[in-house]
Amino acid sequence: MKKLILILIVCVAFVFRVYHIDTNPPSLSWDEVSIGYNAYSLLKTGRDEHGKFLPYDTFVAYGDYKPPLAIYATVPFVAIFGLNELAVRLPSALFGTFTVLLSYFLVQELFKKSTNRVQLSMISVLLLAISPWHINLSRGGFEANIALFFAVLGIWLVLSARTHPRRWLWVWLPFAAALYTFNSSRVFAVLLAPALVACTYHEIRKNFKLFIGGIIIAALAMLPILPHLVSKEARLRFTEVNIFTDLSVVETSNTRIEREKGSVVAGVVNNRRIGYARSFLLHFMDNLQPEFLFIKGDGNPKFSIQDVGQLYIIEAPFLAIGLLALFIDAPVIAGFLLYWLIVAIIPAATARETPHALRILNSLPTWQICIAYGILKSTQYVKKNWFSGLIVLLYGFSIIYYLHSYYRHYPAEYSGEWQYGYKQALAAIAPIESKYAHVVISDSIGRPYMYTLFYTQTNPNNFFADNHSYFDAAGFYHVDGFGKYTFGGKLPSTLDPKTLYVWDAAAVPKGARVIDTVRLLNGIPVLTIFDI
Repeated sequence: MKKLILILIVCVAFVFRVYHIDTNPPSLSWDEVSIGYNAYSLLKTGRDEHGKFLPYDTFVAYGDYKPPLAIYATVPFVAIFGLNELAVRLPSALFGTFTVLLSYFLVQELFKKSTNRVQLSMISVLLLAISPWHINLSRGGFEANIALFFAVLGIWLVLSARTHPRRWLWVWLPFAAALYTFNSSRVFAVLLAPALVACTYHEIRKNFKLFIGGIIIAALAMLPILPHLVSKEARLRFTEVNIFTDLSVVETSNTRIEREKGSVVAGVVNNRRIGYARSFLLHFMDNLQPEFLFIKGDGNPKFSIQDVGQLYIIEAPFLAIGLLALFIDAPVIAGFLLYWLIVAIIPAATARETPHALRILNSLPTWQICIAYGILKSTQYVKKNWFSGLIVLLYGFSIIYYLHSYYRHYPAEYSGEWQYGYKQALAAIAPIESKYAHVVISDSIGRPYMYTLFYTQTNPNNFFADNHSYFDAAGFYHVDGFGKYTFGGKLPSTLDPKTLYVWDAAAVPKGARVIDTVRLLNGIPVLTIFDI
């Protein structure tokens, strides 16, 4: 019976993650089209968009140096479904579904000695299956969601190796895979490893040779990416977003020290290192704000629909109850889950944008496990059918409210956040662009060259041979044009009659002949197609 229930839960998780995945979210983000076209380029030529043959450590992409595994995982889907939204997003949706299934076995291992482990495992898996946090990030082509699967797989393998010693040879390979998948996971994996070793120390001593063998195998798997991890390119993204390059902290420190005439106390108290530590703690705590967790979610609409939190509001009391009960009933497990949660947030806390649902995705499913424990303890304490029924009713309403908002309102309200417009504009000009010598496309939405490559399915060899591109001073990659297409810049004072323009709808020059207007799903004009 429990197998049937588990299968049903996983099926529900799959449906929630793939239903209308090609149309909602309403458009591919610039990272998604980059992943998709690089996968397409690999499929057709064995090279990435920059012409590098089978990159194994990183894809340069926009100069953000994407980890390679998600792009390689997309290749077979592009081969089967073509270069489209479904092919780009299905890998994340499938890995998300597998994470739900894998969480069942993880909870079974964590609570191996508990008499309630089956019920706890089922509730935890169900909560992850219906989690707005996990559903949102499983439906987009997010590398972080694939990395989460490897993290959960690695943790489960380590815990299961306590009773299956041969697994010590393979337990660290999923963490190595996570290093090839998402940047934050590189820090998370390193920080989590000591806790896993501590939890399994006695079993490691008994199987030390197998343990060392596993370390060697994982180290060999990581060798290809190590040169990149210590390179200046790997530091580029971190330098762009981290709080430690915020000069205002240094300026405040210097001002306060000067105001106190450089006293010893002032030098200690107002030290910039104290300022950066404070900034780190503030950014860390941002990720624990009630508004973020239970009310509105991440301020970036790509990661939250803005109508519900990363967790359902009904889960707030059960989270508190579950944490408290866990520390009373199983302090070692509670300590491990809390440590897991903390080290999942640490990488995000070094960045300026907080809270950030994507960068702390590795904290799942710790939230759901604690909430499930809180629900289990509450129903055991209040042994009334009406109480259990009330929980089911409130969850039912929460799910319906979330899904209704996600499908009926979210696309219209936030299509602009997903770079909506380029696909529609390129489809509109496809029947007529052959009449023009040039096509000029605005960069007002962002990265038009990649959308053009993606939706015109430009032969990668043609792009290699004919493009005008450069790296800016910060190391980011830009393409001014290829073939007949030109991107960005400014409109000339005199329009060319042989040129077709796809431009910001708010900046169409007088005298232009408007051919079509692309509107966001809320009706607001975003791009206008015109000539002279």
